[in-house]
Amino acid sequence: MKNNDSVRQQLQAEYEREEELLHTLLQRGAELEKITNEKKSNAKERNRLKARYTSLGKRRLWALTWLERKVSSVMRISKERVQSFLFSTDNKVLMEKNKQLSEENTRLKKETASLQQQLRTEKKQAGVTIVDWQNLNQDQLENSLQKIKEDGHMLDYLQDLIMKRNVHDKNYRSALKYAALLYNNDPLAVKQKIYQTLLDALKIEEVPEIMIRSKSDQKDDTVPLQKIASFSASLTLQARIRQLEAFRPEWELDDKTTAYTFIDELGSRRPWVAEEHFSHTAIPEKEGTVIKPVNGAGSRGVYIVFALDRIQDVKRSKMLSNWDAFIASMREDLTLGLVSDDQWLAEELLYENNETQTPARDIKFYCFYGKVGLILEIRRFPKVEYCWWTADGERVHTGKYENKLFEGEGVSQDQLDLAASISSEIPAPFIRIDFLKTEEGLVFGEFAAKPGNYDEFDQQTDCQLGNEFLEAQGRLLTDLIQGKSFGHFKSSLEYGGRNKQLNV
Repeated sequence: MKNNDSVRQQLQAEYEREEELLHTLLQRGAELEKITNEKKSNAKERNRLKARYTSLGKRRLWALTWLERKVSSVMRISKERVQSFLFSTDNKVLMEKNKQLSEENTRLKKETASLQQQLRTEKKQAGVTIVDWQNLNQDQLENSLQKIKEDGHMLDYLQDLIMKRNVHDKNYRSALKYAALLYNNDPLAVKQKIYQTLLDALKIEEVPEIMIRSKSDQKDDTVPLQKIASFSASLTLQARIRQLEAFRPEWELDDKTTAYTFIDELGSRRPWVAEEHFSHTAIPEKEGTVIKPVNGAGSRGVYIVFALDRIQDVKRSKMLSNWDAFIASMREDLTLGLVSDDQWLAEELLYENNETQTPARDIKFYCFYGKVGLILEIRRFPKVEYCWWTADGERVHTGKYENKLFEGEGVSQDQLDLAASISSEIPAPFIRIDFLKTEEGLVFGEFAAKPGNYDEFDQQTDCQLGNEFLEAQGRLLTDLIQGKSFGHFKSSLEYGGRNKQLNV
């Protein structure tokens, strides 16, 4: 204990010393800035006085020489003597003060550099990792952050990094906004070209109002804004709206009981599901089932029970050989926070091929109120692999799962129509609808209002889906104004005892 106390005291002393050095560094920097400003001000004042005395000297010199022409007995006074007389003491004082400030400026610069070097040295001696953020690749960055966490200095480094980023971003925003201002009165074609280039670098909240301002009633007078749409930003804003306890229809379907009631209302096929929920220690030992969390996303906490001695951990892509290992893995999910609540459900295990007992692959439709924008096909056995599709049947890259792609089989037009039809019955601009692909066709799996890791799409995909989201909002608003009732959705809420008021 004494040793631990000694170490803590030493660390505390080092921390206080570091804080003191930082404070001194900031103070010296402020003093340096003040002296620099005073130097500029003194130089400006000196030039003003010089101009003033020069002008005054010329006027007095003329008066004196005029008097000399009139009175021959008056001593001649030279221009040089007048100017010397006029400049006299004030100018000499300013020059002397400027010299002193210059010397003080040089001294402070040296002192600041010395303090910075001293701070780096003390951080190194204290075991603090110093990171040159701009010159690291991804692996080096992750390793450095891991080391900082181990050293216990993560908060300090995050605060420093955020401060630097804020300064960096502010400077760039100011420069980009001023560039937009410079072209505000240029011809429309030139202005739009400049503005489109600027939009590549601006986040949606950074776009200056001047770039979307119209000088006429013509639609073509404004710059096209497709580039600023963002699926990630849209979903993040939806999450904030939900935090405000606003009613979000898509999140009601996150409850699997409500989701199944809704699907039953629409007459779509779904797997059987046990009527009750279980804790991880009370899961029924039954073959041919899928065990998943009541509240979960992605494949976290999902297990396929082929047999009691052959259970697939979907998230970790490994096979468990007995029931005890299965229970231990579920307990680990809870401990690590992969699953938030110890509430699980059991549902029917469906096969892609009944004879070989190949588990059904997932088909996930990214739906935007009556329209499919993107499709993800997942093969989970013997390992998890992914394939992305457009609604037109083209394979695409999205920036996600790039090292786990395979050539999937795609979907039919009837399957696309099914997903689009279901989404048109939900009063929300976006929802992902997941199915299992079996020998008998698609079987409903679940809804996802917020797909996992939605921020990992590349910029092109994020922008494309963002525009789909905005267009879907427009279609939904039009239908609501025209009186669409969404009867199936309302019935599912009432049946599940979730009597929410739908404002339509």
